[in-house]
Amino acid sequence: MQASTRSLTADFTHFQPADTAPPAPIPQLPDAAARLAALTAQVTADLAMMGYATKPWVLPRAHLGQVVPDVVIIGAGQSGLALGHMLKRRGVTNVLLLDRNPVGYEGVWDTYARNYEIRSPKTITGLELGIPSLTVQSWFVALHGQAAWDALSRVPRAHWMDYLRWYRQIADLNIRNDINVMDIAYDADGVTLTLQDGAQVRTRYVVLATGMEGGGNWVVPDFIRNALPADRYNHSCEAFDASRFAGKDIGVLGAGASAFDATVAALDAGAASVQTFMRRPAISVLDLVREFENGGFLDHAHALSDETKWELGLFLSGLSQAPAEHHFYRALAFANFRFHSGAPWLDVRMDGDRIAVTTPKGSFHFDHLITATGVTTNMMLRPELHRLAADALLWRDRFTPPDGNTASARLNFPYLDDYYRFQPKTAGAAPGIDRIFAFNALAMPSMGGLAAVSISSHRFGTARLASGLTRALFLDQEAELIPTLAQVDTPCITLTPYAREMLGMLDCD
Repeated sequence: MQASTRSLTADFTHFQPADTAPPAPIPQLPDAAARLAALTAQVTADLAMMGYATKPWVLPRAHLGQVVPDVVIIGAGQSGLALGHMLKRRGVTNVLLLDRNPVGYEGVWDTYARNYEIRSPKTITGLELGIPSLTVQSWFVALHGQAAWDALSRVPRAHWMDYLRWYRQIADLNIRNDINVMDIAYDADGVTLTLQDGAQVRTRYVVLATGMEGGGNWVVPDFIRNALPADRYNHSCEAFDASRFAGKDIGVLGAGASAFDATVAALDAGAASVQTFMRRPAISVLDLVREFENGGFLDHAHALSDETKWELGLFLSGLSQAPAEHHFYRALAFANFRFHSGAPWLDVRMDGDRIAVTTPKGSFHFDHLITATGVTTNMMLRPELHRLAADALLWRDRFTPPDGNTASARLNFPYLDDYYRFQPKTAGAAPGIDRIFAFNALAMPSMGGLAAVSISSHRFGTARLASGLTRALFLDQEAELIPTLAQVDTPCITLTPYAREMLGMLDCD
């Protein structure tokens, strides 16, 4: 199913477990507009002060008489913005970003995310490229004040999206919205993107910054999808208007973060009842991602052995992501909410105009279902990746699991190099495949788990990817290095007539 491009949003901040109602919106300071303008000016000045080695240096390349972008980034959400800005700060300015969503609605935060806060700690950095005035903290304090920032546990989701909108303004990148890429073809000289309207964009390099579902699609189990009309269920990571759940009985499959986000959305919308089911005997209360947020793992997990990466993936896949604390307690505050552990859905069918769900703990009837059943990573599910699915080196081509289980879906992830770059399945085949980089969920096994899907990956992962791209662009023009330097004719000393006379240069041109 295709998700629409936007959904309802709310503006909430953190509240303690004892709270039973959404917190009030955070007020802006009376002079917030002037303070933000002053911060914007400060960021501009700071960027100028850090301008060393940012001048453009990439020699232009043409195709059919037209200069082509050096890099196209597919996706202008937080990962695409971070990479585009870093490339610009490294002197690569001929970069184009394409995004399928309207302006200001890139990514998940104002489309289908429903959490009150982002899960990352408020102190997280990476997008700001080491410039304090460009941090989310500086932006938030400018609008709401230091006391409001100090009171936060995490950044509210709607505020994070507004920060990204401001960040886009600061980065001043070439972005085209409402663009769907339908095909990615590559050859030794470049990459050709075919868009939904049939137009083509030729470029030298491509980066997939398409988030969690960018390597596959959200999963609705077949036994649900095949049994119900399409309008009787939603995936928790679709954009939907929860107001249509008012007065209805809702069943939710799953007990992770997105399940509780959807549960609270339905309860807040006035659902008659919401019942959430999980197959595990106990809900997870761990968030191991926070344990990974250190300079060792974030900077060097890509260098782990394949064996350790595989075992790490097995360990993480055996854990359920804990729901956000605020939504967990928010759901429990409703008298019409019920939670069932150890209750997988065994059968789903229509029973008249109601949906019958069978579990080991009995049968239940609902008006609508929400499946918080995650994502499958399978490049064959995405038409634009079908060439890559056939040509790319996969994990199954390089690694055999210790238990010999070659049926694992994780073996179908691409086996990327240290710079997030695709490699050919057969050496010398598929020329140009190494011009494409995966800065999305496809990179998870190769990068040791976080890839570019988590905000925590931006500080180190973005820099390494940018280094891979600038390295490729620089080496592309190795043959032109000396001739280019030989054309430099701007003197660093202006010789006066007296100096020319002293040097015996009066007769020189």
